[in-house]
Amino acid sequence: MAATAGMRYASGAVYGNVAYDLDRVPEEYELPREERSYDELALERARARARERAEAREAAKAQTFGLPLLAVLGAVAVAAIFVVVLLGHVRLAGVSGEIKAVETDIAELEQKREALEIKHNMLFNMSEIETYAVNILGMVKGETSDYDRSNMILSDRAQILSEDETATLAARFTKFIESIPEYFS
Repeated sequence: MAATAGMRYASGAVYGNVAYDLDRVPEEYELPREERSYDELALERARARARERAEAREAAKAQTFGLPLLAVLGAVAVAAIFVVVLLGHVRLAGVSGEIKAVETDIAELEQKREALEIKHNMLFNMSEIETYAVNILGMVKGETSDYDRSNMILSDRAQILSEDETATLAARFTKFIESIPEYFS
């Protein structure tokens, strides 16, 4: 076909009743006039198509490096998700261990709190305090009649008010106004 004056048709070959357009071929070139059989032409065309397909496959392999690009990206994404999930499980195991350690610390502190509460209650036992006060400090327990007399004495007191306190409201206000200059002098 290269000998056909460098011109190419859309399909590369002419079939059937479509004739060559001889007006388009320059006059200095001659059309090939070979007499070949139909089988030879079909075989040549099949080989050319096979070569074109092989070249297309090679070009596709060169672009994808042997594996489709989406397959590679998918594998990378799956591997990344796997790593993230694995790291999440590792972190979860660590946090679970910390929670168990804190729970044991809480149990120990609860036991210590109960022991200190019992000790505190023993320190403030009223019978022991009374025994300590009587035997070691030499204190004497008071009688109930002493308590009644002291209450009676306080309740019998009377308070005598001065004349200033019984004055009217106007008199007390006037006295307040007169005492203001004394405060600042």
